[in-house]
Amino acid sequence: MFKFINWEVVVHESTGQAMDFLAKNFRYNTQTFQEFARDVDDGKRLYLRALSLDKPSDAPANLDTDFPMISKDFVLPPQMEFVKERLFSSVLRISGPVNMWLHYDVLANIYCQVKGTKRFYLFPPSDVTQLGFAPGASSSSIDVFSSLASSSLSHCHPYETELRPGDVLFLPQLWLHTATPVSSSSVAVNVFFRDLDKGYSSGRDVYGNRDLAAYEKARQDISRISKSFKDLPRDTRQFYLGRIADELLQVASE
Repeated sequence: MFKFINWEVVVHESTGQAMDFLAKNFRYNTQTFQEFARDVDDGKRLYLRALSLDKPSDAPANLDTDFPMISKDFVLPPQMEFVKERLFSSVLRISGPVNMWLHYDVLANIYCQVKGTKRFYLFPPSDVTQLGFAPGASSSSIDVFSSLASSSLSHCHPYETELRPGDVLFLPQLWLHTATPVSSSSVAVNVFFRDLDKGYSSGRDVYGNRDLAAYEKARQDISRISKSFKDLPRDTRQFYLGRIADELLQVASE
């Protein structure tokens, strides 16, 4: 236990309640776990997404190997045996009064609330073009909790839920989501698993959020297609690129 409380963690320290991954309105601080826990109790805007204890840059987080002294207290129900069979990572998450930015995960996952209460908003994948996701980005700067009070997201299809200790939320791959604390602090375990038989990127993926290989290749193809039209007049370029875009939409609807 002494090793655990003196373990150094890298935490997000936010300047406001709504963290923004793209704007980087937070900084990374290194402190002992004991210091972090104390600061969270004091109400500081801190957020911990635990990494692998031994290989933070190379291996996914795993509660069993990273926190063996507490992992036996976390047990998935037998109905979720398929999650353990396809396990990618199990991530300890602890936060003070800060919102997680709007994002999607490429891997399916379950969010298990251990302590405190959190409110989630989820959006179906079809809303991705309406929520400020730049090409190739899996995060958005839109503050959903402020925007839902206006009419700016009236064209979207949000689902809302509130998690209390013992609740488990299933997050299908590519569902957009964000969360805000209802209590002063929150402890959760987030378990990611592979629900596709193939198609994942073959590159290093510590966070389990690297886009599918087909999408990565398609973005390279888009760059090449764009360059092949760059010397044509604007109207001609728009005509043909518009036709290509329409063809892709037809393929997507099949």
